[in-house]
Amino acid sequence: MKKLFSATGQLIYNHSKLALIIIGIITVILGLGLPRIQMNTGNSMFVSQSSQIAKDSATYQKQFGNDVFIVDIQNSGQSTVSPATFKKVHRFAEQAQQIDGIKSVTDVAGVLNGELNSSSANALASGTGTNSAKLQTSMMAQLSAAQKKQLQQFTTKSLSTAQQKQLSAYTVSILTSSQKAKMAQAASQSNQSATSTSALTKLLSTKQQLRVQAYTQKILTKTQTQALAAKMLSMLPAVQNMSADLLNQLIYSDNGKVPSSMSQLLPKNGQHLLVTLTTTANTDMNQNNTQYKQIQHLIKQAGLSSNHYTAAVAGSPAVAGTVGKQMTKSMAIMLAAAVVIMFVILLLVFPVRRRLLPLVFVLIGMVWTFGLMGWLKIDLTMATMATLPILIGLGTDFGVQFLNRYEEEFKKDPKQPANAVATTAGHSGMAVGIAGVVMILSFLTMLISKAPMLKFFGITLAIGVLMCYIVEFSLTFAIVSLLDQRTNFKQIAKLNTNKSWLNHILANYAKWVMKHAGVITIIGVLIGGIGFFFESHISIETNLIKMIPQDLPALKANNKVIKEIGSTTNFTYLVRSDDVRQKDNLQAIHDFGNQVQAKYGKKTILDSTSLATSLGKSSLIQNQKQINTTISGMPAIIRQNLLSHNHQYATITFKINPDLKSDQQLKLMNKISKDAKNVSGDLTIRPAGSTSMMLQGINNMTANHELIIIAGLITIFIVLLLVYRHFHYAIYPLLPIVIVLGLSPMTLKLLGISYNPVTISLSSLILGIGTEFTILVLERYIEERRRGENNEQSIETALGSVGQAITVSGLTVIAGFTTLTFVNFPVLRSFGFITVLDTAYALISTLTILPAIIYLLRPKNKTQGNPNLRKDSNE
Repeated sequence: MKKLFSATGQLIYNHSKLALIIIGIITVILGLGLPRIQMNTGNSMFVSQSSQIAKDSATYQKQFGNDVFIVDIQNSGQSTVSPATFKKVHRFAEQAQQIDGIKSVTDVAGVLNGELNSSSANALASGTGTNSAKLQTSMMAQLSAAQKKQLQQFTTKSLSTAQQKQLSAYTVSILTSSQKAKMAQAASQSNQSATSTSALTKLLSTKQQLRVQAYTQKILTKTQTQALAAKMLSMLPAVQNMSADLLNQLIYSDNGKVPSSMSQLLPKNGQHLLVTLTTTANTDMNQNNTQYKQIQHLIKQAGLSSNHYTAAVAGSPAVAGTVGKQMTKSMAIMLAAAVVIMFVILLLVFPVRRRLLPLVFVLIGMVWTFGLMGWLKIDLTMATMATLPILIGLGTDFGVQFLNRYEEEFKKDPKQPANAVATTAGHSGMAVGIAGVVMILSFLTMLISKAPMLKFFGITLAIGVLMCYIVEFSLTFAIVSLLDQRTNFKQIAKLNTNKSWLNHILANYAKWVMKHAGVITIIGVLIGGIGFFFESHISIETNLIKMIPQDLPALKANNKVIKEIGSTTNFTYLVRSDDVRQKDNLQAIHDFGNQVQAKYGKKTILDSTSLATSLGKSSLIQNQKQINTTISGMPAIIRQNLLSHNHQYATITFKINPDLKSDQQLKLMNKISKDAKNVSGDLTIRPAGSTSMMLQGINNMTANHELIIIAGLITIFIVLLLVYRHFHYAIYPLLPIVIVLGLSPMTLKLLGISYNPVTISLSSLILGIGTEFTILVLERYIEERRRGENNEQSIETALGSVGQAITVSGLTVIAGFTTLTFVNFPVLRSFGFITVLDTAYALISTLTILPAIIYLLRPKNKTQGNPNLRKDSNE
């Protein structure tokens, strides 16, 4: 194997210009894939599309839409029920409906207009009681004189002969003596009957006319009353154009209060006015952000954010949209800062020529990585974005290893750079290659995860490691070959052939470690073992709100809305049946909602909404034909959120206590889902929608955590055993990293830091980065032993030489990720801190625990275990 790597390095040396041209062409081709990368910020990155909840959610979104924006409008503490406010809201709603990706807009004006145009609205104009009488008076006052005359004529025409006689008799009975005289005189002067309706009406005063109208209402049949009501309603203007008096009568119809049916859109008895905007299926964070901006613009344009009006945009898509943009911005700033800090670290700590080349080359490696992802149509997610600093650190590390060993070999014979390239490619190329394979396989263990996002995280890291290795290997040897072939004797004479200060420090440190190897190993094993005990005791932060910046305007608005009007957190369940409208189905849905509230308490389940609750108990006792008619008569703006067009799907929405944490919400959702299986009839009720997907996604992110670690350790051990064919050499690189896997959770527990769905996946990262460090030191140790060096000298040389390179690369990764701790994203801060911590532990463990273990397990005699006396497995 070593000969193959050495020959490849020699080939690059002999054809360095051609190698650069080929790399340039490949870079251009792969670079064309960058614009093809799609950013996936939808729920599909949390839950597999083949899962039941994803399928149900896709059906739910197709039938009813996706997430909901909530616009909370206030009027300086006064009631929002006024013609001026309703006109502004109506204008906003009409324009918002045109926003791309908005399925429907629900506002109180639209709902009332729908109700007034529905068959059920006749009850408003034809009801009885004090409130109905006042409402009818207000409605009549809204009509013009011509409309009133037209309405009177319509009523008169609808009367039967008997009713006309009753009305005439009543009218005559309320006439004064002078009116009766005029009536008699008029009758004598014409052939018209003195008691005809038209003749009598002309004689009546305004007060008498009102009395006649009231009497007419009493003698009308139910059919005539409904027809009259429908006629009156058809004459009324749209809600936003009604008078203040009529609006107040319509809205405050429950003894001066907003009725429960309207309280969701007019909470706090009309002190707030809510407008909800339901997004279409498959909208993601990027589209949410665009929609959020457009909604804010329309609010301003409608005059709802000026003078005495205030409007806050809340809801999960508002938060998600601003989070996506903010995270992208934070990542970009962090990435730029990381590159600058790595630049400084390489400049100050890495004592070789051309020390900045690895950092330059890794940028080309990033083009290869993400360009290939574009061509392969692998989506970019929030998790894969986090691979950027990781891959920059790892890619730089590869280059540092190659350049460090090349400089070491070049100093031995500066006149023969070809030998330096061949030796470096054979030894370091193979060692880094083995480490790269181990890293790729450890990253691919994330495919065991249930969360697609983590699977893509592992795939991206695996692709990145391969691309960075190829680029760093090829470019390092091609560039140094070109430059050092032209090196003149004056430059060679100036070359510093002494070992660096860092090399001396690490060599002396190796001596100290070997002197105290037993104590160091015992302490390391004890601390690591104790750390594993803490692993299961570290809490996992599942509250998504705590993972994002608390100063986001959308989050502040969301918290304000929750505080002022209650929870905006809802569980949505998709109901499926051949025909949901069937009486038995509606009764089962109604009973299920009541049972859930009763079982889990009204402090947990604040409210439930379904087609059954909207119809009311009185409708559920009707026959099937009447029920179907009532449903058809519901305002379309309400019905479309409760029942699909084909009548095969419906929704049940449970409003949840907002104080419940995400893991508590998931447990509650699963319990309700279990209860839903016992619902009678042919109904199927399952959780669906973005909230359900998100909760299941959090569970997926944390699932199989221990299995991924075990699979990674086993995979690494098998690979090393196959490569080295020696048990000791397969186990050496693992033991220091196993200790780190224990140290990390112990430190987090002592610092009171919780895992989150992103940081819990870093175990695979520890395995990959840490094992690379240990393999590189082990490879150099084996090389020195083959040369005939004794155990102690081999350890000292390995740590002094390779230790210098991994120290530099470790420090660059640590410094780069330190920038994450300063961003305002708690989830990124936590990710950065734990990555810095784990990388530091891996570096310290490699430089301390590994040499101690090798020293303790050294051969007992000169021939036992001496690689020089066995066939070289890597030849």
